[in-house]
Amino acid sequence: MPFSPGIVDALDPTRLRLLVDVGRRGSISAAAEASRMGQPSATKHLQTLEAAVGEKLVERRGRASGLTEAGEVVAAHATRVLDELEAMQEQLQALGRAERGTLSLAASTTPGSYVLPSILQCFAERHPNVNVDVVIGSSAWVASQVARREVSLGLAGEVELPEGVIAEPFLDDELIGVTAPGSVRLRRGRARPADLAGKTLLVREYGSSTRAVAERYLARAGYQPAKRWELDSNEAIKRSVRAGLGVGFVSTLVVEEEIARGELDGFRVEGAEAMRRSVFLLRPDGRDPTPSERAFIETLCSCCGVSVAGCTA
Repeated sequence: MPFSPGIVDALDPTRLRLLVDVGRRGSISAAAEASRMGQPSATKHLQTLEAAVGEKLVERRGRASGLTEAGEVVAAHATRVLDELEAMQEQLQALGRAERGTLSLAASTTPGSYVLPSILQCFAERHPNVNVDVVIGSSAWVASQVARREVSLGLAGEVELPEGVIAEPFLDDELIGVTAPGSVRLRRGRARPADLAGKTLLVREYGSSTRAVAERYLARAGYQPAKRWELDSNEAIKRSVRAGLGVGFVSTLVVEEEIARGELDGFRVEGAEAMRRSVFLLRPDGRDPTPSERAFIETLCSCCGVSVAGCTA
């Protein structure tokens, strides 16, 4: 299909980003807001793009908007073009020995709160001109953000990976049970499933790696809780446990200080395997890391003493 005149001028990054964001965010107004422009201006940009390619790219779906089949094709290519333009910009900045720009990260609750701060401290010392944006959510949400390329990299627990995302383990972690001091009979730091049977199990939300790992191991041990309450953060679980509302299972990273101070009792379940898991670096498949992403990966390797793809020898 021959392109109409002015196709090169029409396919500018602003219009391509708008089209991609309509597909990701489900409306022209949301895409316009992401690009910091008014909706009328965004609509005009999209119409210019449609005229240039000779196809309808955006369609109404009730109160929302989505991409047509042709729009999906253009958006897929546009995503790659925008990634390449971003990589070019960062490489040129790196060549000028003045790393700048923004590195966007998504992290699940435990690594985001208890692992990432020390890594970012190292990163900031080495790369003071790079800004970092961090968003926190469940492991499943982090994986979806990386898949949609809303963020550069992700740190998450065990999770089913969407298409286009690769995961590399960089940290070993263990979950343990926590209870209010003296509320569960413990023998050498272990509790029998029968001693926990009458307790409410306090769990994280669906999509949390902490919840998935804990429930898998507890089911193997034959533990059936009397009740199950869902809480959306590790801090909420710790406070609820201290209040005597039940027992929880969280990373040792989350409760080591409270256990040391005697505010919580930590335990493992008798007859159950240790609740071990890995924390992963998530990144887009099929794309070379930008200089700032590569710098973060190298910092991760040096801070955590691990080796993942992208670490220098």
